[in-house]
Order: sequence, then structure tokens, then C-alpha cells
Amino acid sequence: MSRLWPASHLRRLLVLVGACLLIAVPPLAGQAKKAEPAAAPQAKLVAGLPAEKALALGERMYREGILPSGEAMQPVVSGGAAVAGTSYSCASCHLRSGLGSVEGGVVTLPVNGFKLGQTRYWKFQNLLPEERKKLRVQTKPARPPYTDETLARALSTGIDPSGRELNSAMPRYKLNDQDMAILINYLWSLSANPSPGADNTHIRFATVITEEVSAEDQQAMLVPMNNYFTRHKAFAYGMDARMYGSVGGKEMSGSYRSMSLSVWRLKGPSDTWRRQLEAYLAKEPVFALLGGITYGEWKPIHDFCESHGLPCLFPITDLPVISDKAWYTQYFSKGYYQEGQAVARFLNASDDSAPGRRILQVVQDGPEGRDLALGFRETWSDLGQGAIKEVRLKKGEAITAASLRTLLQQEKPTTLLLWTASGSLEAIDSLVDQADRPAQVFVSSRQLGTKLFSLSERARRLTWITYPYREPKDELKVSQYANSSMRGLAKHRPETRISTRTYSMLQLFQAGLVEMDRNLYRDNLIDRLGLLRDYVLPDYLRLSFGPGQRYASKGCFIMQLSPGAEPQLIRKSEWVIH
Repeated sequence: MSRLWPASHLRRLLVLVGACLLIAVPPLAGQAKKAEPAAAPQAKLVAGLPAEKALALGERMYREGILPSGEAMQPVVSGGAAVAGTSYSCASCHLRSGLGSVEGGVVTLPVNGFKLGQTRYWKFQNLLPEERKKLRVQTKPARPPYTDETLARALSTGIDPSGRELNSAMPRYKLNDQDMAILINYLWSLSANPSPGADNTHIRFATVITEEVSAEDQQAMLVPMNNYFTRHKAFAYGMDARMYGSVGGKEMSGSYRSMSLSVWRLKGPSDTWRRQLEAYLAKEPVFALLGGITYGEWKPIHDFCESHGLPCLFPITDLPVISDKAWYTQYFSKGYYQEGQAVARFLNASDDSAPGRRILQVVQDGPEGRDLALGFRETWSDLGQGAIKEVRLKKGEAITAASLRTLLQQEKPTTLLLWTASGSLEAIDSLVDQADRPAQVFVSSRQLGTKLFSLSERARRLTWITYPYREPKDELKVSQYANSSMRGLAKHRPETRISTRTYSMLQLFQAGLVEMDRNLYRDNLIDRLGLLRDYVLPDYLRLSFGPGQRYASKGCFIMQLSPGAEPQLIRKSEWVIH
């Protein structure tokens, strides 16, 4: 059953932290016409370094645990043991945004610039000063605001500004004066001001659509999204507005924010998308991209979001960027790459000792075949298995019964991975009567689509199918929760999974929005998604999260088709985790 929102969660919508105003000083009156030009201001130095360089060094200390010298930081943890800062960085507990976390009963407090500069209270600790005064909350402060000096003392000795000792889980850092100054300077800058796209009354979002996407598929995504934003707007009025009322001690007190969604349409070749996205963002800064859809590769949009620190949540793509270093795009899965991974793990688990096994990958030209083959090849290598043979078809070339027969005579594989869309089913059917055929042929359900079900009955026992979604027999009872989001959709095509994936994106976005509270920093949105518990939503068996994880669905089934005139997918494996 999908996770539905209790009313208590809906009471917690966002409010922005108040930003400091920069007051410009007007020029002096009566200035002489021929006054000498003012001397250029000197660049600000931090610990003897240019400010920009100091920030970059401080960021590396905070995120990676590496000193400006290039050596690893050596924090001392409970019991006096020194650990490598690279495996125990500040961000590993306080998170990239600096807003902290809770794990195993240990509360990691915020260390971002705004929070460090505020008095912390024991009771109703998240109320702003003006809210505290309005509600007449008079409680003793837990600590006064930090200064450079008290922050240095806390980092090195674990003693906060009030003289209390911090939790023993908090490492102590022995840093020289320059390194300490660099780290403190970075902490003051960390999540100090709300991110672009959000202000005291409004939060702006956008979604991206490329021009080759059909009008029908565009509506399959836009209708659920527009329904969600319309419902949100309704909360500002009447009885529903009370759902955003004060919750004692929570930062969300009285925190309704209106939200809007823009549609950024990209035209022309993908190498022009970056320029178009830059123009959209310059004209209308947004807090995050929600969903989005393209039939091609997501990489140009992914790279744009990385360079601007712009969150992008769960775009509709089967061709995501596969990276363990990217930060700002959260995908549903690794797409085609994940199916190749699943086959590698399935074969590895089903037969660990097969010295005579010979694997042949036949790969159709294009990104789909490329990712399927890459997912298998890299995972197979990581599992310590031997080399495989790979044949790539030329652009426009389709596999045929004759060409496949020739390949098999040359390579004599025991396992065939047929990552091709055109000609696959006919070619497989031709193998059935061959005595030296491979024992197994693997194909991709996503690559073949509905054509898969026309596979001849006699070829079904030979053919194994990657299936990255929930078992079809269980899908209806879960996907029904998305029905209300499709009101106004002229035609629903469940096989595309566009509307149901959009519904899932909105559920996860809503959860992240609540957990983010009114700390409207882009990095904080990504951090909060990383802390969500597992979700059961349409399409995928399970969506699970963790700090730094960017692919929520982590598995794939291996299936076969049942006999009969109307074949059904029959599960032949557990959920194979990548």
C-alpha cells in the first residue's frame, strides 16, 4: 500500500528563514565634478587566502575531510581514537546542507551559518526570535549564538558557548590556526541564506519537456502535476488553511507558502539545451526541477543541474547519468543500465562455477543497447568474472536469423544477451531447432516493449526477460492510489508509466518538502530525500533512500512468458539488487 499522508504531516508546510538585508550607502552629496576615482577595494582575504579559494578549501574540509595541505583530517572520536577524516567527514553526519540529522537516537545538530548565529533554546528551540516574543515563550537558552572563538573551541575541545560538553559522538579536531579559520569561514557561509527560487511567500519550481515528446505523453505528466499544484493552492483558503496552522515548537508554525510550476520546453538538438536552460533560469530562478520528460538521454539536463546546484527530482527517463559522484539529480532507477546489472548478478548467483560458460552480448547501436551492455559488463567484471565477447551492430543494422546463426557458429556462446529491439523475436525463434543453441537468451522488456508478448510459444522456455518493475499481478492494487491525480487526463496509458511515475515523484517531493521544513536550501531538499524511509508506490517494488544515494529503485526481476495464447510474465528470480 502506498504511503498516504496523515493530517499531522500536512500541518508542516514551509516558512523561509528571514534573510539579512544588505543596505546600500548612497553617494555623498556635493561631490566635486573632477574628483579622483576611488581606489579599487582590495580583495577580501580569509586566513591569508583569497575568499573564493578559502571557501573552496573549507568546502573540501567539510565534505571530504581533506585539509588544505591535501592530507586527511584526523578527528578524535569517543574514547580518544583518531579516525581518517575522509571516512568521517563533517558532512557524513551534519549532511551537505549543514542542517543535521538523527540516526540511532543520536541527534546531530545544525552547523550551518544561520543556525550557528542564533540563540538555541531548550524548549520550542526552532522558533525565531519574533515568534518567541509573540507567543511569550520564555525559556532559558541552551546556548548563546556562536562566535569565531567559541566555534573554534567547540570544534577542538567539544565545549559549546554555554560551557556544556557536546555529545561524545561529535569528533574533536586538532587544527592549526589557518585551517581552523578556513573551516569556520566555510561554516558561516553554509546554508546561510535561502536558495534562489524561494522567498517569504512563494516557492517556484519548473519541469522540463523536450520537443520530441508527444502531446499525449506530455499531458500524462503535466495533468498530475497541475492537479497537485492546484490542490496545494486550495489549502490557502477556507478550512483547509488550518492544516498549516501553528504546531507547538515546530518551525512550520503558520508557514503556508504558495507554489508555482513553470514548463521549460527545450527545442532542437541536445547540444543546444544547455543554452536554453541557462536562459530559462536567468529569467526565472527556480528552487528545483520536478519530474521532466525526454525520449533521449538526460545528460545535458543533468549536467546543467550539477553546475548550478539545482535539484532535479525523478525525471521520466530510462537513460539517466550513471555516476557515484553526481549530487543534484534523484532518479527512479539506473534505467537500462540496471537491467544489464541484474542479468550479471542473476547469472553469478545461479552458477558460480561454470568454467566452460561463454557469454556473447549482441548490442544494437544507440544509448539503450549501450547502457544494457555496459551495466552487464561492468557488474560482471566487479563480480570477478572473466571476459565476455561483445558484438555491436552498425547504425541501422537489425539482427536477423541468418546473421545470428553466423555469430553463434563463430562464437559458440552458452549464454546470449540480445540487447536489440529490431528482429530479436524472429531471431530467437530460429534458434529453437538448433542443437548447438545457447542454453539461455536474455532480452530487455523495456527495450522490446509490448512486442515482447508476440514471442512464439516454443521460444519462451529459452528466453529470459529483465523486468525492472513490480510484478504485473500486484500492480493494480498499488497503482490505484494514483487515480485521483489523473483527473482531467483524456487518455491514460498505463504501459508508459508516465502518470504513475509522476504521482510517485509528487509523493516523494511532498515528503521532502515537509522534512525540509522552512529551511529552504536546495542542498537541504536533497539531504531530506536521502533520509526518507522506504516507500511503496506504483511501478517499482520498493523505493529506498540513503545519504548520497541517487537511484531509488535498486532492483529488477528476471521473468519468462507463460504458455498460451495470452502469455503472462512469470517471475523466475527474487528482486535482484544492483
